[in-house]
Amino acid sequence: MTKVTTVAATTVALLVAIALCANNPAQAMTYDFSWNGNGGYSATGSFSYDENTAPATFLESGSGQTKVLQSLKISFLYLSANLIATYNNVVNGISTGQYFKFNFNTVTKEIFGLIDVGGEVAGETYLKGTVNTDLSLYQVPQSGPDAIGDSNSGNIVVKQ
Repeated sequence: MTKVTTVAATTVALLVAIALCANNPAQAMTYDFSWNGNGGYSATGSFSYDENTAPATFLESGSGQTKVLQSLKISFLYLSANLIATYNNVVNGISTGQYFKFNFNTVTKEIFGLIDVGGEVAGETYLKGTVNTDLSLYQVPQSGPDAIGDSNSGNIVVKQ
């Protein structure tokens, strides 16, 4: 009888532990964002992170393992209908961009500070600058300095 009681108690304890772990599963939050330049260019994208482990604000920078972001994708368009390019800057918590910068406030749901998202090599497009100050869409030429294709006051709209 003691052996049966011990096995039953162990089984119940194991089931309780599993149930407690299941009560707090990872909650991936996904947000969409958009930017509209003054000259007809725009950017739309989305990003995700685990809301259970994310701090009130997080800063991501450079390539490699991210601290919080799980994904970030951005597309650039001209006149809202002509797709220029799409980039997956973060995939499964790994940033692919050397110049990548992204900051988010999980409380106010705002992208803030310096950002640099998009492509990095010749022929690619990226969005760079300071949110709510000045953001510019750049195009990387085959040679010479990067060219500003469009800009605005830095407003980025975020929606869940």
